[in-house]
Amino acid sequence: MATTGNLKADTSVRGIIRLTLPISLAKLIPELNYLINAVFLGHLGTKELGLAGVTGVYYLVFSAIGYGLNNALLAIMSRRAGEENRDQIYSTLWHGLVVSTGLAVVFVTLTWLFIHPVLLWTGVRTDGASMAANFLCIRLVGLFFLYGIQMQNAFLISIQQTRFLVLIALIQSSVNILLDYGLIFGHFGLPAMGFYGAAWASVLSELTGVLTVFGVILSLNIRKNYGIRPNHTINTATLKLVLSRGFPLMSQLAISTGAWWVFYLLVSRQYNYEGQAVSQAMRNIFGLSGVFSWAFGSSANTILSNTIGQGRQEEIFIIIRKLTVISLTGMAVLVTLLNLFPQVFLSVFGQGGGFIEAGTGSLRVVSAAMLILCVGVIWLNTVVATGKTKVVFWIEFWGITAYLVYVWLVIEVWQLPLEVAWMSEWLYWVMMLVPSYLYMKWGNWRKGLSYDQ
Repeated sequence: MATTGNLKADTSVRGIIRLTLPISLAKLIPELNYLINAVFLGHLGTKELGLAGVTGVYYLVFSAIGYGLNNALLAIMSRRAGEENRDQIYSTLWHGLVVSTGLAVVFVTLTWLFIHPVLLWTGVRTDGASMAANFLCIRLVGLFFLYGIQMQNAFLISIQQTRFLVLIALIQSSVNILLDYGLIFGHFGLPAMGFYGAAWASVLSELTGVLTVFGVILSLNIRKNYGIRPNHTINTATLKLVLSRGFPLMSQLAISTGAWWVFYLLVSRQYNYEGQAVSQAMRNIFGLSGVFSWAFGSSANTILSNTIGQGRQEEIFIIIRKLTVISLTGMAVLVTLLNLFPQVFLSVFGQGGGFIEAGTGSLRVVSAAMLILCVGVIWLNTVVATGKTKVVFWIEFWGITAYLVYVWLVIEVWQLPLEVAWMSEWLYWVMMLVPSYLYMKWGNWRKGLSYDQ
């Protein structure tokens, strides 16, 4: 069968930008969506904005688990693309969908059963715990759709069809914004559901997103254009590969995001609703500003996995240098703007001058962490690309251990100002960057590179 789709990664600067820019835009649009959601909730009140931080990070834990599986699939499928092993690309996607659906069933069930007592046990105020629990029981339904989006997006990136990611994200986010506005405030003939309207809007937008990405994949006519034959049978070897590579990354991102949730719980215990609202704003700004860095991380995973599949390991460090220079240059511009005009970025949350004054110090701290993030995420994903996901897990484990010790001492024991607590991001990303760099420079990553050994 003749195939027209070229699966070899372009490692030139132009090729890197061509791959990364659509990924960046696709990641940016949902983050803008989260920001707009926070702005809407901020107009309901400081309490709602503060609770959005707790509920948002809780959902982010499970989203991160899906993203970990996404990273594993992306590395495997990109490696297969570099090897020209086309049938295994789709087989990997199918097994990833099976695994992710099973995970969603477990996570939704556990949330419905235990989230309210867990929130109370962790110290969330009684009235806030009830609101947050009811919100999350609705919100977690969206996991089924989110995981479908994440797995299928990995497929599109692996065959270098990233331009479609922007379309998918635009449609999903447009639906979410319209439903947010309608269901929170009661516009467009929809009921005014307040805080809970944001949960329903997110679930329905994720349903729209998974249907859209499925439609895009169907429209690509992958069998004809890429020589990829869909196969929906369960292959033990492929399932084992997905689980063995995916479990460490899922665990890594679960403990990473879980640690962030612990951070927010500690904030909710020791600071007032304004402090919680500031932290929610920091999460939104950090997430929004970091999308370009995460996009370069995805590109590093894709390009380097593909390059290894072609047997061109000697080019890895040249590619890393290109990725780092481009990413760091863009982030430096953004960080400069954040520090020059902090009031502009904080004013969008609809709070008063006291909120802006309280948030400025934390914003400057977070912006500095972004410079470390944009380099650290590339080196961490380089390790992912080698297939050594257990190494990634242990890097994360020790980094999170240091992070949790720091935030516990600063928030719970010493009760220092909020901006000192946010310095934990400096510590965390240094702990990601340094071991990843050292492993790639002097570790044994070249040993056992083949997935078929």
